[in-house]
Amino acid sequence: MPESLLMYFVSFIASCLAIGILYPLSVRIGLVDIPRGRKQHQGAVPLIGGIATYCGLAIAMLWFADGAIEPLYYLTCAGVIVILGAFDDYLDLSVKLRLAVQTLIGLAMTFSLDLHLASLGNLFGFGQVELGPLGLPITLLAVIATINAFNMTDGIDGLAGMLSLVSFSSIAIFMSLWGQQHYAVMALVIVLAMLPYLACNLHVIPARRIFLGDAGSMLIGLSVIWLLIIGTQSESASFRPVTALWIIAIPLMDMIAIMVRRIRKGQSPFQADREHLHHISLRLGLSSRESLALITALACIFACFGIISEYLLIPEGVMLTLFLLLFAGYLYLLQHIWRIISHIRRKRLQHSRPKVVK
Repeated sequence: MPESLLMYFVSFIASCLAIGILYPLSVRIGLVDIPRGRKQHQGAVPLIGGIATYCGLAIAMLWFADGAIEPLYYLTCAGVIVILGAFDDYLDLSVKLRLAVQTLIGLAMTFSLDLHLASLGNLFGFGQVELGPLGLPITLLAVIATINAFNMTDGIDGLAGMLSLVSFSSIAIFMSLWGQQHYAVMALVIVLAMLPYLACNLHVIPARRIFLGDAGSMLIGLSVIWLLIIGTQSESASFRPVTALWIIAIPLMDMIAIMVRRIRKGQSPFQADREHLHHISLRLGLSSRESLALITALACIFACFGIISEYLLIPEGVMLTLFLLLFAGYLYLLQHIWRIISHIRRKRLQHSRPKVVK
């Protein structure tokens, strides 16, 4: 059996075993999500999806590391973010503490492996946009933004997991086709480690329902930005920086739009609410599964556009302009969504009323 296939098998099985071990333990120590306030699920659900995913990918990567130092750095940073998320799930940590730890992880990425954003690509047709001294702060901003973007998508069953599958699969396609096969394997190892959580979360295994938790959503965000920086900034880069926007389009647009909306209301940009895309789709009358299918389909469409554009070498300025137009349309839609919803409901009500025959 090829080594990569064995890694996938080990990550999947190790993640399954981790869920079996952690499930009763999480109930015993109280690491569960209890429905209250915005949370409307039924019963106390263990928050172990992210921890189990990390166990699966860590065992697989360590087993086949062969003394390589890079997997150890990744697993260390990922381990710290999982511990931070687990404590946040358990104790509800302050935003400042979470941001501080995320910043330290970004610094560790930069100074341990020289993983940072050095160029934004040829966005304007005049050559590479080199960041120079701005590379470090922009890298830290990108790390924090991606971690929190995926964290904010974790609002309905399976959404953060499915959006991450779209992102990891897209990254794996680029890397396998354009010379970074080793990192493509890493992306797929993460996918395989996540599948047992998704099976439990989406009721494929109803007796073991679990949630991803902040530990898992932040692990996903860190892993995505880690691979995006490698895929766009290394000497053997397999895709252009602007393409990364399309790979994480839904989480990125939703996070920025919500933060803008909160700031305009005079609220903290990190204040929890029910204004995300998945909440809006539920208020439109879609079920949780229908909302999941719709948002995942949109993410696939945007990622496919990125893949096709990269393959056809569509100018980066064109790709950026189209993304900004898409984002502007998304912002406009969110600003007027409740008026649109009210109009749709009135139309439905009019059609549902029986016609009076005179």
